Amino acid sequence: MKKILVAGAALLSLAGVAVAGLGLYLAGRLNGPELQKSLLEQARATLGTELRVREMDISLLSGVTLEGIAVPNPAPFRGDLLTADAFVLRYRLLPLLAGRVEVERLALEKPALALAMDARGAFNYETLGRPAAKGAPAAAGSAAPMAASPLRIVMKALAVENGSIVMDDHTKARLMAVEGIDFRSAFEVAGGVAQGAGQVTIGKANFADVLFVRGVRAPLSMSKDNVALSPIRGDVASGVVTGSLNVDLKAFRFTTDVVLKGARVKTLLEEARSAALVSGTLSAKARFEGSGGLATMRGEGSAEVASCRAENSRVLSLLATVLHVPELANPDFEACRVEFKQTGSRFATPVVDLTGDAVRLSGRGSLNLDTSGLDYDMTLALSPKLFAKVTRPELRAGFEEQSDGFAAIAFRLYGTTLEPKTDLLARVGKAAATGAAKQQVNKLLKKKLF
Repeated sequence: MKKILVAGAALLSLAGVAVAGLGLYLAGRLNGPELQKSLLEQARATLGTELRVREMDISLLSGVTLEGIAVPNPAPFRGDLLTADAFVLRYRLLPLLAGRVEVERLALEKPALALAMDARGAFNYETLGRPAAKGAPAAAGSAAPMAASPLRIVMKALAVENGSIVMDDHTKARLMAVEGIDFRSAFEVAGGVAQGAGQVTIGKANFADVLFVRGVRAPLSMSKDNVALSPIRGDVASGVVTGSLNVDLKAFRFTTDVVLKGARVKTLLEEARSAALVSGTLSAKARFEGSGGLATMRGEGSAEVASCRAENSRVLSLLATVLHVPELANPDFEACRVEFKQTGSRFATPVVDLTGDAVRLSGRGSLNLDTSGLDYDMTLALSPKLFAKVTRPELRAGFEEQSDGFAAIAFRLYGTTLEPKTDLLARVGKAAATGAAKQQVNKLLKKKLF
């Protein structure tokens, strides 16, 4: 949402620049090179970077049309931050005499916003709005910020048509891609503060090629201190995602609540091109808040998969290999439940509970989202029928019988998600050694007693 607001702020800046420029040149110097140069200089002072325009048409009676727009990235980023086919401003002239700007239409056609992150986690848009570098030409009238303008702006139709947003990290890996963004709204701006309402639709949102959300739609409302998208609704893997997004404009901090119901896990994994296969129906709820990149993120929630079956899981395959029980590689679970808390890159799961008729796997631990590192304390429990397939005595020695007849063993899971490791063999060996020592002691005691 913060990224969309950056594009919106650029729109409002361009509108203010155009209106201010027209006010300075009402004497008939419209569409001349001096006015065009002045507008571009004011845009540069407002945005803190250059503004390229292929064609500019300015009419006192009808408004402004800019075609072939490009806002280059601030150094050291390369390429363009924002491009658009056209920027269109249509207004009524007469109310301008009373200090009121009535905008009939303000539209950005086919904008493409390209967000990039450097190695320190800073985004390219963060320098927007800063003063131009020393030595850069100062724009006429740029000393007074737009927020201080006495003009009252009424926008009857504000639109973003067929927009897109992409976000890459410092390695050029795609973090997010949003297509088919359409935004329709009506706003009123006074003293640099916008208030109004609108509607946002998104054709497709792709998050790191892992999660795909389609058909997103939500009403938008804006006040002096807050921007809200609520209720949000979209389609995810034959399921439905709902929620809300709120942005505190004072602290520029966002909060989002998400509820997912009825998503097919197999479809989710197929779309993510994951080698692991899990079937079942996913329900989840989560709440996140932050102010920028991953380091600022905080969140918590839970997820549950009903009638889940795991296949080709690296962790379960590891357990099956260690215990020489092939059935452990592809077990059936009645339910798989996880509770999580996120603090920056640390993704803690205080509750992991996979429950089935033959296998139960539970525990707690954390995942490092930066390194994919695992650190979990787990417990594996096998039904009597499945435990009977653990035939090696040294392996059986590590298990303890539970009150419900299941045999359980605790172990540590570490390594990474791609290369998980466990101390299961070491624990089994220790238990076997302890058992053997006890047998020797018992034999010695029997000899002494008898």
